[in-house]
Amino acid sequence: MARPRSARVAEIKAKLVARIRDGFHRPGDPFISNRALAERDRISYQTAHRLLEELVGEGWLERRISSGTFIAGRAERIEGVQLIFSRRAQSPGSFGASLLQRLVRSLRDAHIPFVQSLVDTEVRFRARHLPVIWECPGLLERRANERRFCVLLQDSPPPGLGASYIDCVRTDDFSGGVCAAQVLLERPCSPSGLVIVAGPDNDQRSARRVKGFLALVPGARIIHSGGWFVEHGRRAAPQVFEDTVTGVFCCNDRLAQGLLAEFETRGIRPAPSVVGFDNAPIAEALHLTTIAIPWEQFAQETLALVQNRLSGDSSPARQIILSLRPHKRLTA
Repeated sequence: MARPRSARVAEIKAKLVARIRDGFHRPGDPFISNRALAERDRISYQTAHRLLEELVGEGWLERRISSGTFIAGRAERIEGVQLIFSRRAQSPGSFGASLLQRLVRSLRDAHIPFVQSLVDTEVRFRARHLPVIWECPGLLERRANERRFCVLLQDSPPPGLGASYIDCVRTDDFSGGVCAAQVLLERPCSPSGLVIVAGPDNDQRSARRVKGFLALVPGARIIHSGGWFVEHGRRAAPQVFEDTVTGVFCCNDRLAQGLLAEFETRGIRPAPSVVGFDNAPIAEALHLTTIAIPWEQFAQETLALVQNRLSGDSSPARQIILSLRPHKRLTA
């Protein structure tokens, strides 16, 4: 007659079932091994083996020869990528357009099938495709709530349980703001004469860049442009037309483009020193000194995350934060 199971072993089994049902483990995910279970809970290897075999028999787990123990059921096979970008990426030379172009090239070179979706609000997630999301907060929140994997570009995952499914690649915007302040202070710019032209009021990237700049120049005046485009830079320009302004940090290159265009239109000479952010293609045409995003590294890191998920990896999400450096040009 078999000996009755101890309360402790019964408790260990109950905890294993709870772990399987916790909402984070999906079919096909690897599960704890016999040896690891024995060491963790200080039971014999034989007891650990018997517990996992019972869970296999009850349909919770499955064994794979030479591979290990996994959550029972068929894992969703990711076979391609769905690039989901805001329609802002349609603007030639913009951050979104530049990033999308590089990702498309990287995916083609790696022979990874993909589809593109440029959206304002909603889009249907395609089956067996890994979403790569830029500037679509509603879709990101939906994916996080579903606790399904995606790759987020140039932003932080939403806080909470779903964050463990959101791989991301982004830049260190706070450090970029500090870099911009350092570049301007290297020029004949008095700290009291420095101005920041910020992006949208509710945009966290702009806020982090401003905060970084203020960490070095706490008295800098902030001009809220209300957006990221050339017209917003033009509208902000009159607030910069003061004799005391000697240097301007624009939180992206499009704002700098609008500002410089207004300087030219109004014949402002000499114009204050201007530093942008992104190193978008327009920065080269304007000879604009800018805090440069490492574009090729951005695309390579994104591709690596995609390939990792395509290979079947279901480990918790990773956040990759890229450092920035100034790209100094001669005339601005």
